[in-house]
Amino acid sequence: MRGRRLRRGGRGRGGHHSRSRGRGTHDNRFPIGEHPPIRRASDGGRTYEGNHHVKIAIFGGTGDLGRGLAITFAAAGHEIIVGSRSQERADQAADGLREAYPEGTFMPMENAEAAAAGELAVLSIPFEGIEATMPALAEPLAGKVLVSVVNALKFGKSGAMAVLDLPAASCAHQIQNLAPEAKVVVAYNNLPAAALQERHPIEGDVLVCGKSKDAREAVIDLTKDIPGCRGLDAGPLANAIIIEGMTAIIINLNKRYGGEASINVTGLENAPARA
Repeated sequence: MRGRRLRRGGRGRGGHHSRSRGRGTHDNRFPIGEHPPIRRASDGGRTYEGNHHVKIAIFGGTGDLGRGLAITFAAAGHEIIVGSRSQERADQAADGLREAYPEGTFMPMENAEAAAAGELAVLSIPFEGIEATMPALAEPLAGKVLVSVVNALKFGKSGAMAVLDLPAASCAHQIQNLAPEAKVVVAYNNLPAAALQERHPIEGDVLVCGKSKDAREAVIDLTKDIPGCRGLDAGPLANAIIIEGMTAIIINLNKRYGGEASINVTGLENAPARA
């Protein structure tokens, strides 16, 4: 069966979600295996450049946002490595993704093995799990781009709120501290998970920040595989807390006004076109 339909105004692990629009179709401008090239990051020889499948390790593929990204990138022709704390949990997560998108390639592995096998990684777990998860990933992720979609949120009677009293300046900083050789980039935190899971085009901008410019550019290129989106360079990792905190604002907007809000930046003369 397909993944559960997401409620309006809720959130996925590591991100927000909202109600779905009408069923969309796959973007056929780039057939599977012929998607736009992903820019090479300066990581000691690894390359994401060229029209080939990229192995993307996703940790948190059972959460709403991680699941949505796994399906979306699989639909673009990438090989998805589903990482989990145990092989059994990884198998279950991969089975669920295959049911949702049978055409995709989903390979289940334990976390450390998945981190070693992936060319690029996405971390989409609850922020409370960072300390327990990252030590096993630090060494195999050294030199690789690690995309954090982790948000620290809490909920009260007045709505969603960003958690500010974190062990580091942001979730991304905490992840970078625990995996100092990884190229941590913040992106995709603010995308609607329901639209990703249903593969609906999202008319939104993905703000990308991180210490490494090459890593930011690699993620901006990867964003071309999300129909309707464009990646924008939002600068260094110091801006991560702003991007993470904006998720709480979007959740509150969705709840108050209905729909599935996304970020749109206007007035940029030299920004890339949307996918």
